[in-house]
Amino acid sequence: MKERFKGKDIEDIRKEIVNRYKEEEYPKILIVTDMLLAGFDAPVLQTIYLDKPLKEHRLLQAIARTNRPYKGIKECGLIIDYIGIFREFEKAFKNYIEEDIKRVVWSSDDLRDEFVELIEETLEIFDGIESRYERRYLLKAVEKITSEKETEKEFVNKYKNLRRLFEFLGPDVIKLEFLEEFKWLSAVYAFYRKSVLVEEVDNVRREVDRYFKKTMRYIHKATEFRKLEMELPEIPFDANYLKKLNDRFDNDEEKAANIIFTLNKYVLVERHNNPVLESVAEKAERIIESWRKKTKDFVEVYKESAALFNEIDGNKERQRSLGFTDFEFAVLLALEEAAGGSDELAYQVKDLCRRIKEQLFPDWNVQSSARKNVGKEIREFVRKLKLKRETLNKVSETLYERTTKYGEKD
Repeated sequence: MKERFKGKDIEDIRKEIVNRYKEEEYPKILIVTDMLLAGFDAPVLQTIYLDKPLKEHRLLQAIARTNRPYKGIKECGLIIDYIGIFREFEKAFKNYIEEDIKRVVWSSDDLRDEFVELIEETLEIFDGIESRYERRYLLKAVEKITSEKETEKEFVNKYKNLRRLFEFLGPDVIKLEFLEEFKWLSAVYAFYRKSVLVEEVDNVRREVDRYFKKTMRYIHKATEFRKLEMELPEIPFDANYLKKLNDRFDNDEEKAANIIFTLNKYVLVERHNNPVLESVAEKAERIIESWRKKTKDFVEVYKESAALFNEIDGNKERQRSLGFTDFEFAVLLALEEAAGGSDELAYQVKDLCRRIKEQLFPDWNVQSSARKNVGKEIREFVRKLKLKRETLNKVSETLYERTTKYGEKD
């Protein structure tokens, strides 16, 4: 051992092995005796195999070691009891209030019952939709869960719990009984992540491969899943987005759904960092709401969304041709909305932003004098536009907000 670790003493070797377990891919298994119960903090730890009696606080420590949540992926741990150690469980918790320790530990029977119940509850969300793997059926499933925010949240939470239970149940025969149902729900979840959250297929697979080995072995390597992964649309949001969308899909329903997913991901999520997207966010929200509530058909949704994307592309090209920074263009768009546009206004905005930038420095907005100077520059400029008092105040507030957001980035 010392030769392998270049002459280090035993204590240093132990520390290095433990650190590698926490941070690196290998080792995957640690075998210890009377070690690592106290002070061992490794959220990646998922399973403990016990073959030695533990009682009272030492049993509680063992449970606590594996019960650490990890990156929103691992919610709790698994303890394999080889010697009936959980006879000591009630004794270990005798000093605790029952409500405080409720669901701290589950038996395999409890997990089995919960798995079946959760499968049935999750399938109810998709009542009336065939459990098939063709894209149009998965699209209908994703439309169903994204029609309401609460339904979307419910499905994601239920599926993550299902996946956790699938892992914990190990070789239990109940998994075979409901394998087809779980496989289809996994396909819906993968399609949802790819189309709505716009995640790369490889990223999804890597996460599953690392943290959910059984799901990967039985589900993601299935023929239906391999075919699905190959067919999942990968359309980057760029200047050629609409052309690629039209080339990829033949029917208006799929075009409308995919364009809505893109609006949701790129426009509404990224709008806080981009003045062009910020300027069309309200329009995007109205389109998405009409799609969710089915107040417009697929053709109308597609046409309005396509017009919005053309507006985005046009503004991006305009910003480039003007040579404006994000800060300058954010200010220009806000002023044009209130007072209309002109070539002269563009030149004036350039000068205004230069004067404002002269007032900025790191953490300027925490100093009252700096805030006052920036506000003064903005108000003096807006007054020259001869707007109504109510509009003047609103525009001044908007320009101040955009100065705070973009002023120091450029």
